[in-house]
Amino acid sequence: MSIAGAQSAVVAEDVSKVFFSGRDPVWALENFSLTLEPGSFTCIVGPSGCGKSTFLRILGGLEERTVGTVTIPDEGQRIPAAFVFQEHGVFPWMTVLDNIAFGLRMSGVGRAERTRIARDWIERVRLGDFADAYPHQLSGGMRQRVAIARAFATGSPLLLMDEPLGALDAQTRMLMQEELTALWEAERKTVLMVTHDIDEALILSDRVIVMSGRPGTLREDITVPFARPRSFDIERTPEFTELRSRIWHLLREDALTAEENA
Repeated sequence: MSIAGAQSAVVAEDVSKVFFSGRDPVWALENFSLTLEPGSFTCIVGPSGCGKSTFLRILGGLEERTVGTVTIPDEGQRIPAAFVFQEHGVFPWMTVLDNIAFGLRMSGVGRAERTRIARDWIERVRLGDFADAYPHQLSGGMRQRVAIARAFATGSPLLLMDEPLGALDAQTRMLMQEELTALWEAERKTVLMVTHDIDEALILSDRVIVMSGRPGTLREDITVPFARPRSFDIERTPEFTELRSRIWHLLREDALTAEENA
């Protein structure tokens, strides 16, 4: 994985990934290319098993690609990409403060500085009364606030999110979408987020990347036309309905095929 300049985009070119399970190789990704401009918010949607999460793990250095190239920008600190997962993203044996400070600790930031940064983020995600609480004492939405705050607090220019709101109930999910948008607009990190929710992708992102069924390839790269800041009122517009329908029709055939082959 090469390192580019501070203002460089994240670039993946012709990335393929094969897994060997049993006697036959399984191609999860095939010739998948994607460029993420600095400060952009991009969502990936696609049928289950199409390699969305595998691609995130390749970008974050958690998985080796079989072929292709990946270029990640460096902001002078060589901070790795920060991940937010759907669940189990916070450490149950750590307090809220220690969870949020964990990435800073792994980067070698001193105790006083990482505590200061973590306390600032605790306030920003409205958990000021829970700094010494443990995850089992928090609601699902509060635990995800901890995970998101930890990712932002690392200072990484690249945030990789794998269904971060997928385990939440509908009302909590909508609140978290608003909070995530507000944090991103304030910080302008480069965000790549996997979601199965088309509406969520359209509300949060600048672009929606539609992937095919396995092996995952790029079906369509869609620019989201809605101005920021956004509210949920855009869901009632004809433009939103048309775009949602367009994405669903792109996904429907692959979803039916995956169901038939299950």
